[in-house]
Amino acid sequence: MASDKLEGRSSGTQGDELAKDYIVNHFTTAGLPTERVVEVQEHYVYKDRRNKKNKVLTYNIIATLPGTDDKLKEEYVVVGGHYDSVSNKLDKIHNGADDNASGTSMVLELFEKFAASNTHKRTLVFMAFGGEELGLLGSKHFVNNPTINLQKVQLMVNLDMVGRLDNEKNLQLGGTLTAIDLDKKLEPFLNQVENRWQNNLNITELGKGIFKRSDHYSFYLKDIPVLFFFTGLHEDYHGPTDDSNKVNYRGMKVISDLVHPIMEEFANTPEKLVFQPVELEEQSMPAVKMKVTLGVMPDYAHEGDGLKIDAVIDNRPGKKAGMLAGDIIVDIGGTPIKDIYAYMKILSQLNSGDKAEVKVLRNDSEMVLQVQF
Repeated sequence: MASDKLEGRSSGTQGDELAKDYIVNHFTTAGLPTERVVEVQEHYVYKDRRNKKNKVLTYNIIATLPGTDDKLKEEYVVVGGHYDSVSNKLDKIHNGADDNASGTSMVLELFEKFAASNTHKRTLVFMAFGGEELGLLGSKHFVNNPTINLQKVQLMVNLDMVGRLDNEKNLQLGGTLTAIDLDKKLEPFLNQVENRWQNNLNITELGKGIFKRSDHYSFYLKDIPVLFFFTGLHEDYHGPTDDSNKVNYRGMKVISDLVHPIMEEFANTPEKLVFQPVELEEQSMPAVKMKVTLGVMPDYAHEGDGLKIDAVIDNRPGKKAGMLAGDIIVDIGGTPIKDIYAYMKILSQLNSGDKAEVKVLRNDSEMVLQVQF
């Protein structure tokens, strides 16, 4: 997955195709003769968010292992991770060994384990998403064009950048509050793994601003409980030095040995998890320092003019003004909003306490909202 022979795995490249073929082959042949269904979901993405001219083809690869219980097999536990990498820059290959060949490899390993045992009552769905680096586009395409009933999903587990467990053995875990009592149900597994490797695996809460930056978030927005395993950012992130020789393979084994029994538990327990929303902080945009915020999550897959909103955070200016998910911001204080960059620029010029009229399109009708920042 992270070999120079692929020359990276960014969407629409030969490396994307080669990675897709490799994943399909693994899903097709690993753990035979267990029954499985392997699907390739095609979708098209823009290579450049700034220059939305030409789309390229990428994929979601989906493998399904049917459940063994006559009733519970109609429900699902999903595990996934994106297989694409960022684009190569300055003629240097960006192999994305940690981001996210590590997570993809763990998905493949877990598939093989579950296919070999074949004892899960609920149906298990394994996914490798394309287009994550362009704005979670693969997972967003899937939840908007699902091959399963999303209302029947018990849990979605996301594995993104799980290959750099550090010397302090810090493992970040997000989503533990996205179902009622999910954190309590996880305690036995977290306590067990903490005693498995030198008694000091340090499982911590997800870092600030990270929750909305990976594929589980697309499922969260569909009211599905999620878990996100992540070993953290590092100096090689999105660079040409994110190579396989820097991956902590022993650490990946420990993480996989934690994820496996958690998946088993929620694949077999008769109890259905009940989703609950969590309080989210707004994702910061590092390219421009914004002085104020609306408290919204942009929809990066939106292809037209304006900034389409994926989610609105409670108790923030946008929510207080009546902004809704699905609204398209087209003007702030008389400044046209053509894209996310115009949005970021105007918010960098406003100050706390300022008031502005914000024009949005809602169901093709223009509305004016009064916002106080």
